[in-house]
Amino acid sequence: MRTLTKALVLGLIVFATGCAPSVTVKLDYDKEADFAALKTFSWLPMPVNPAASVKEALERNSLMDKRIRRAVEVQLTAKGYQVNVTHSDFMVTYHIGVEDKIAVTDWGYGYGWRGPSRVDVYQYQQGTLILDVIDSKSKQLIWRSVAQGVIDPSAPIEKREQRLNDVVTRMLADFPLAGK
Repeated sequence: MRTLTKALVLGLIVFATGCAPSVTVKLDYDKEADFAALKTFSWLPMPVNPAASVKEALERNSLMDKRIRRAVEVQLTAKGYQVNVTHSDFMVTYHIGVEDKIAVTDWGYGYGWRGPSRVDVYQYQQGTLILDVIDSKSKQLIWRSVAQGVIDPSAPIEKREQRLNDVVTRMLADFPLAGK
């Protein structure tokens, strides 16, 4: 009976986590911004901090920078925007972070419906990616998309890169087409 109960609880956990959205995406934008006038973009230069902590160095590295930029450029060019480093209509920048989290689930009962309450503790890392679009003339933020989700640093590079591409696609899904 206890084995059956364990299997049932484990099955429910797998089902629940499989159905839960793995990444949440939130969006904010300036309703007064003239997105129809936007046709070209460039990257806002990243500040260089040589005295960065190990955590900051792990969060921002040239490999991740290249992947994020490529994913964003693919999405923006697919929407009709062109890269123009000298005279762009808007600039793009991003911020990333990783935070250690703990999830605690109090099941409120023990196995076999007897015994003490069961509590599960799960440690994980939550990653955050923020994409900002800044109007080149006014230097004001006109679009922000924030994605947060559980990350798996031990996943193969290909899976991490595919997940990043999928997340950036979701983050820019509602960004207007060029000239619209």
